[in-house]
Amino acid sequence: RSSRPRVTARVALIDLFDTLVWSEWTSLRERMEARLGLPHLRLLDGFLRTQEGRGTGAYGSADADIVAVLESIGVEPTPDLVTDLRSMEREHLATGIHLHDDALPALRGLRERGVPTVLVSNCSHGTRDLVERLGLVTEMDAIVLSYEIGSMKPSPDIYLAGLEALDATADEAVFVDDNAEFVAGAEAVGIPSLRIDREADRPGGGVITSL
Repeated sequence: RSSRPRVTARVALIDLFDTLVWSEWTSLRERMEARLGLPHLRLLDGFLRTQEGRGTGAYGSADADIVAVLESIGVEPTPDLVTDLRSMEREHLATGIHLHDDALPALRGLRERGVPTVLVSNCSHGTRDLVERLGLVTEMDAIVLSYEIGSMKPSPDIYLAGLEALDATADEAVFVDDNAEFVAGAEAVGIPSLRIDREADRPGGGVITSL
């Protein structure tokens, strides 16, 4: 658990994946690999090659994201294949991503203390539906998704969009994320930041209720 003091900032910018939610990504990946008949590292390479494009909405749609992943690893994106993989992805978004037990109590605690929150997430198409399913649209005061604004952490624009959504300046805010690079990106634009480590077996592991 974090030993840092509780948040005293006027507003809070908070990450989604591995901060507020955890994902059964391995299960989805294995199902996709089986459908494609591909080894893990090859499929993973496709996701990594297209990460920036998917995260900034460059491909235009969720189907096009799948096409880009397949083409990047030399697999023909036939309509049946794209349909099957998108079906797996939709199922994952509907049932395979879960709020950490402390996420809603933390967000509600911040709201009770008069601290508005904005979700600031690197993500691809489909995440808007996910945050609606999880109730984060009503639990948080604003939602900033990278694929919708065309900017990903650690680029400055996405942090600035989060501040703008809450009409706040950097020195009035705090940023919370599990990724050290993204924390550094926020600090580079002047936002004080906290890193949450969700690995309970690691020294310094944190929980978001430490906010």
